[in-house]
Amino acid sequence: MADALHIQRIVSRARALGAGSAAPLPARAVVVDERVNLKCRVPLCASYGVNLMCPPNTPTAAETRAALARYSDALVVQLDIPLTQAAVDEVLDGMGYAEAQAPSAAADDANAGGNGGVGGNAGATAYEARLRDSKNEFAGIMTALESEAFKMGYRFAAAFAGGDCVLCDVCAGAAGEPCNHPFEARPSMEAVGIDVVATAEAAGLVIEMPADEHPRWTGLLLID
Repeated sequence: MADALHIQRIVSRARALGAGSAAPLPARAVVVDERVNLKCRVPLCASYGVNLMCPPNTPTAAETRAALARYSDALVVQLDIPLTQAAVDEVLDGMGYAEAQAPSAAADDANAGGNGGVGGNAGATAYEARLRDSKNEFAGIMTALESEAFKMGYRFAAAFAGGDCVLCDVCAGAAGEPCNHPFEARPSMEAVGIDVVATAEAAGLVIEMPADEHPRWTGLLLID
């Protein structure tokens, strides 16, 4: 069982990194449901079978449930996505809709000499680029918390981020190659069969469905 002071230190670290919420809960309260993985295929997600951090490349719900039984503590972490209407208006900075939906010139320039490095946004619209940056920021928070827990002696600490991994423009898995960023890439909660909404609620956190005004990434850190 994790030390309560250690958990509070990890919570404080999450907030220092920019997380809006971080709430501990017993690992047994994490909700696993096979229907979560079903939704990866019905309707079929574009990342299914392509992204190395998505099914069927990730643990099944049954495997996740078995592993969770060996953990004592968990931490649910949330980060607001800066894509409310006000935030979108700010990032567009006066651009019209057509201009906002066009590929980002700045992103194209930044990737002119690359082919899929961390944070690349080639061809992305202003909206998509903002979403991608937010997703990668959250993935960085989760891996940093995993590292923090590991340094405290919790050698089985494991982090799960939000959404499909977008560290690369195109996942190496699409070509049958190994991950380019194995120490940074993490699957999402839903990729391993965890019910994000039910688990967040168990931790006393809220997920708005649909997330029109308060979209946020939700991730999980297992500690043991």
